[in-house]
Amino acid sequence: MHESQSSTDWRPTAEIDTLKRRAAIIRRLREWFYQQNILEVETPQLSQGATTDPNIESFEVAHRHLRTSAEFHLKRLLAAGSPDVYELGKVFRLDESGRYHNPEFTMLEWYRVGIDHHRLIGEVESLLRYLHQDDSVSVGCISYRDFWLQHTGINLADTSCAQIASYLESNSVEVPASSRDRIDELQDLAMATVLAASMPDARYTCLYDYPASQASLARIDETDPDWPVANRFEIYFGSVELANGFYELTDGAEQLSRFRADNEVRRSNKQVARPVDQRFVQSLNYGLPDCAGVAVGIDRLMMILLDDIRSLHEVVSFNWERA
Repeated sequence: MHESQSSTDWRPTAEIDTLKRRAAIIRRLREWFYQQNILEVETPQLSQGATTDPNIESFEVAHRHLRTSAEFHLKRLLAAGSPDVYELGKVFRLDESGRYHNPEFTMLEWYRVGIDHHRLIGEVESLLRYLHQDDSVSVGCISYRDFWLQHTGINLADTSCAQIASYLESNSVEVPASSRDRIDELQDLAMATVLAASMPDARYTCLYDYPASQASLARIDETDPDWPVANRFEIYFGSVELANGFYELTDGAEQLSRFRADNEVRRSNKQVARPVDQRFVQSLNYGLPDCAGVAVGIDRLMMILLDDIRSLHEVVSFNWERA
């Protein structure tokens, strides 16, 4: 006799053996940070401020917001004089639940004083080698602009919304009317639907130097006046985004301006404008040291490190539906 769904959904979504193997990887991860002399910290999961990013939605709880990242608090620690820091903890994003998504997930974030994003990419590669226990593991790097040129023939320094929309439609991607005059949305759509799938399978790929309009919390490099870039990178495994890093912006006035611009976009999209984290802005004004930081999705990383895992739900004890 088969058990009904209601009588079995109390069970964990991960096998107990998988959870044991996950715990061993977490232990090894902490060993690496100990060897690097990077301080482990814990920061609040509830905050008065929230992310203003139009692509990320926060949970609201008791007039606070569950964090979508530990970034703001970690940078506040650096501004207060902390040494290099990392945090391994839960973050929360209103998102679909699927093969690579769970609204509650584990994020690793670390910040290094005195280095830029290129050196941090090398550190991510070192960590991956350590976790894989394989010195041959490498991350293939290519600039965002060169990646587009290689796979689409489009030069992002000299293109238009119409050209990118035409490329999408030629690849059978429906372009929403609201996105047709928003070049960043069109680029994001192309990455999500067409371009990420062209990345090499079962290998790490790093895209760096994103368009300046996609800087978020990164510095902007204007060395090439025809193509200013955000000092930002993303690392993929196959077509799945794994990490997002910045050579961090330290200008409080500029960061506040970006937050306000984000909220204007949210309003135009009929999204709720989010409260700016003023304490974070104050910490930048006080003086964030020159640093670079990166966030890594640990549940997705577990899918890579553990054998025969096909879904994120198989590496978490209880997924969203069974929480």
